[in-house]
Amino acid sequence: MKIHEYQGKEILSRFGVPVPRGIPAFSVDEAVAAAEKLGGPVWVVKAQIHAGGRGKGGGVKVAKSIDDVRRLANDILGMQLKTHQTGPEGQKVNRLYIEDGADIQKEYYVSVVTDRGTQKIAFIASSEGGMDIEEVAHSTPEKIITVFIDPLAGLTDAQAQQIADGIGMPADSQAQAKDIFKKLYQCYMETD
Repeated sequence: MKIHEYQGKEILSRFGVPVPRGIPAFSVDEAVAAAEKLGGPVWVVKAQIHAGGRGKGGGVKVAKSIDDVRRLANDILGMQLKTHQTGPEGQKVNRLYIEDGADIQKEYYVSVVTDRGTQKIAFIASSEGGMDIEEVAHSTPEKIITVFIDPLAGLTDAQAQQIADGIGMPADSQAQAKDIFKKLYQCYMETD
């Protein structure tokens, strides 16, 4: 199943995973209205297609005024966005996600997948969030950790700690990170 970023964030938020506020938009006017509803002073205008690498392809832009939101929404909506996952034909952008801007200090990568070989749930995590995980795996595989979870036992406190330690989570953020890992696991298990 393929879902857009905004749909995934709606699901994650139902399980208590903190996500930035955002509003989907299908037109320039809806994008402007979304930014006005969110308030400012910074928004991120994001193309919603079923592919990664949207930022590198020009589909994710920061807006510092309502006029910027209007201009960027106009530029991105309808564009044929080409990323490393779309192939040379790209995908047409028919919807946007207008999201609160954030002052990001450090990004991490965390995913939960079923490992078919072991029949366990795999938490894959890296200290190198915000980058193509495929590139991290190729260039610096030591920066990716995988922790296998037995679905009968669930994610243990020790495993959550192992993930936090493995990605270099600062001590003052570890409790919050472990709570988020548990919520991610619950979301994954309950939504199949």
